[in-house]
Amino acid sequence: MKISVVTTLYKSERFVIEFYERMITTLLKLTEDYEIIFVNDGSPDNSNLEVLKLRDEDTNVKLVELSRNFGHHKAIMTGMNYVTGDYVFLLDIDLEEPPELLLEFYLTMDQQNVEVVYGVQNKRKGKYLEKISGFFFYKIFNLMSEVTIEENILMARLMKSNYVESLKEFKEKELFLGGVFALVGFSQISVPVQKGSRPDTTYTFKKRMSLLVNAITATSNRLLIYVFYLGLIVSLTSFIGILYFGIKAAFYKDYLIGWSSLIVSIWFLSGLIISCIGVLGIYLSKIFNEIKDRPLTVVAKVYK
Repeated sequence: MKISVVTTLYKSERFVIEFYERMITTLLKLTEDYEIIFVNDGSPDNSNLEVLKLRDEDTNVKLVELSRNFGHHKAIMTGMNYVTGDYVFLLDIDLEEPPELLLEFYLTMDQQNVEVVYGVQNKRKGKYLEKISGFFFYKIFNLMSEVTIEENILMARLMKSNYVESLKEFKEKELFLGGVFALVGFSQISVPVQKGSRPDTTYTFKKRMSLLVNAITATSNRLLIYVFYLGLIVSLTSFIGILYFGIKAAFYKDYLIGWSSLIVSIWFLSGLIISCIGVLGIYLSKIFNEIKDRPLTVVAKVYK
């Protein structure tokens, strides 16, 4: 059997050697037929040069150079277009998830006879804000999305080639891999993983919020349906309010118009209208990006 490993490079220079050494040690416990594919996602450091040094000593090491930074998920999908193995193992290079997981995942896959084994955090890492934001991310996503994903899933996963081939059939440019992994189907099982934490992560709060918006709008149209029902509820409430105040003005002489409540109502409805238009705008931008049919990424060079 042949195992393909896919990982991405972005400010990863200091991780390359240790990642490679630990991955090789684990791979050789399973097979001597392997390949390790590094996808350089426009890394500003010398990550690619470190990989090329490894390639001089190990011809099973491959490097896919992207023309610029396209994003983690898009880089992962690009890397999977170059795999040739019977099994494909995805893992981030930062070593927060240990390369030794490959052996555990393979044994689980063999015992459970499934197509996919993926990691889930035992306990969400990070500080209080990171834990809270992660909790709400999955709750909001599963509420809004048509597919449900397990909370605290990791990129680490081992997949059989038939699953990978089906995964590559998904051609959308607005990509959230967590949703796509679930949409592909097949038999999948999770394994609890103790994930490490690094204080110098490049995954900022801004990126997390962007991921949440993209995840929901890229995998489901349910948000548009909720916006419709919200508008319907506001309209019905307003109609009831009109009847109430109309009757009160007609039959009660002491009826007074409250300017404060009027202004607050205007602000509320204006904000609601702007928010709804914003949701529509997000979906229109997704359609705009999809119909242009641009490539997911641009590959500058491939070192095989």
